[in-house]
Amino acid sequence: MGAGGYLMAGAMSLAAARQQQGAYANDAQASYEQAQNAAIQADQEAINRTAQLREQLASISASSAGGGVSVGAGGSMANIRRRETRVANNDVSAIKYMGTSKQRQFKLQGDGKKKQGKAAMYSGYANAASSGTKAYYAT
Repeated sequence: MGAGGYLMAGAMSLAAARQQQGAYANDAQASYEQAQNAAIQADQEAINRTAQLREQLASISASSAGGGVSVGAGGSMANIRRRETRVANNDVSAIKYMGTSKQRQFKLQGDGKKKQGKAAMYSGYANAASSGTKAYYAT
């Protein structure tokens, strides 16, 4: 291969590296967006679980009142309310933890894709430099 061919190979290597870096940047952006979606989803699930708790507590109050039981008078109704609240709070904590975990996972993926993009560029530079050296010695 002549000097011109080596120079062309170097230029093509840089162009390919830029394209690869762009693809990795797109993948990183998608991962960051997934991280945001995971946070939103976890928040929404926590809101839904809290709303479900409120409905359960209202149902318990209505059932006990409809059955002739004085709301808040007996210890058993208070215990049921406490238990339902505790279970719901545990559910909300688990939902938030899982959301945070997913969010972190997606952010780490995005960071990894950014690093792969940088590595692609360094590889392109190395190939271009090698081609340039070969072109220099081919003349």
